[in-house]
Amino acid sequence: MFTVVLSFLEWNLTTDPKGFVGVENYTELFREPEFAEAAWQTVLYALALLPFSTAGPLGLAVLLWMRPGRASTVYRSLLFVPAIMAPVGVAVAWRFLLNPLQGVATDSLALLGLGPVNWLGDPATALPVIVVVTAAKVTAFNMLLCGAALASLDRRLVEAARLEGATSWEVTSFVVVPHIAPTVGALGLLSVVLAGQWVFTNVSELTAGGPDGMTDNVYFRIYTLAFDFFDTGQASAAAVVVLAAFAVLAACWQLLWRSRHVAR
Repeated sequence: MFTVVLSFLEWNLTTDPKGFVGVENYTELFREPEFAEAAWQTVLYALALLPFSTAGPLGLAVLLWMRPGRASTVYRSLLFVPAIMAPVGVAVAWRFLLNPLQGVATDSLALLGLGPVNWLGDPATALPVIVVVTAAKVTAFNMLLCGAALASLDRRLVEAARLEGATSWEVTSFVVVPHIAPTVGALGLLSVVLAGQWVFTNVSELTAGGPDGMTDNVYFRIYTLAFDFFDTGQASAAAVVVLAAFAVLAACWQLLWRSRHVAR
């Protein structure tokens, strides 16, 4: 609620909040092309990360579940490592790896007779790099959630399907996937809602929203407004707009899910 109140005030973080300005913060926000660009970039992040937060984790979880044993436990532990690594440390490591002057990526390209690439400074490569760096963590964490959902599936159902002559593809498509579909659907919604938060640290440490705003998103834009420009009122307005947009999205998803459930 305090954020909503601040969105109607003028405040620069260094003094007491000034007088009521009405919807001025909101009107200025929607006039800024930077916020519209950040919103569009957030949509791109959500779409780019969607396969890594749904299909990728689902495939890995199913493969590990279909082959239980010590090897599966070891693979699951190794695949989960990116999810428990410190985000800032990972981002800093990638910054050194992708250094266009003496990074590992540059040295590897030199061995192939190719010139250096400014991975984080080129608009064509900056956003894909952010997506790839973020995808490893997202896939690892969501794989664990899919695995937890699969743990409730009775393996006797799979054995019965195989005794009836079902192939591995049929077992996966008609027994395993329907059981885990609600979890995958929830992960898809979370991917859309949280994509901007997932990439926040990588954007902050690797590109700071550049080059030319190509890696910006609404969360980093809110941070910039509040702590770089000290425009807390407008930052609060942006936060309220983002919250409202995602609330509507979540409500639509819930209505769609309920309608499908009732239809069945």
